[in-house]
Amino acid sequence: MIDVSKSMRIKLGPEIPPDPTFDPGIRRAPNRGFNLAESETVIALKNALRYIPSEVHEQLAPEFLDELLERGRIYGYRYRPTGEIKAKSVDDYKGILESRAIQLMIDNNLDFDIALYPYELVTYGESGQVCQNWMQYRLIMMYLEAMTDEQTLVVSSGHPLGLFPSTQHSPRVTSTNGLMIGMYDTSEHFHKASALGVTNYGQDLAFR
Repeated sequence: MIDVSKSMRIKLGPEIPPDPTFDPGIRRAPNRGFNLAESETVIALKNALRYIPSEVHEQLAPEFLDELLERGRIYGYRYRPTGEIKAKSVDDYKGILESRAIQLMIDNNLDFDIALYPYELVTYGESGQVCQNWMQYRLIMMYLEAMTDEQTLVVSSGHPLGLFPSTQHSPRVTSTNGLMIGMYDTSEHFHKASALGVTNYGQDLAFR
């Protein structure tokens, strides 16, 4: 079991990014469908809002709800960096070399010319996402910038748990994806778990 008390935690600030814009020529993921009960919808919203400060929840909760109803998922579009995401030179990223290399690979997977549905963080395979939403993307990049060579970033289905003490010879990132339990390991339950924001099909190569 992971001892979260020993982790270094990073949070997003209260500044709300500008309204998102979309290039009409870029492929978009289809509507995944909405089939959550009212109580499950509340859980999905809470799971998305946990990444941002409470003082902006009132403003962003309706926006996240609209995404859930219209797209079947909460992507947090306004937290996507503006413009096109492209891999930069490794020296243009912040942090130790290993974490800069991972940042480069993540951005490369989200390039308009590479990702299947870049606005929805889908790299390939129709539903294989780098992470579930753009708040997770921002936090993962912030963790990687802050990482030392004696820390490991733990990611669970796109959710960054924090930086944990490790050694220079340890993995810089450990990541799990798509974990479902026994009788719930079906496409129907996975679809619901994805909408709730508790699992992710990580068919991306950045953490492999």
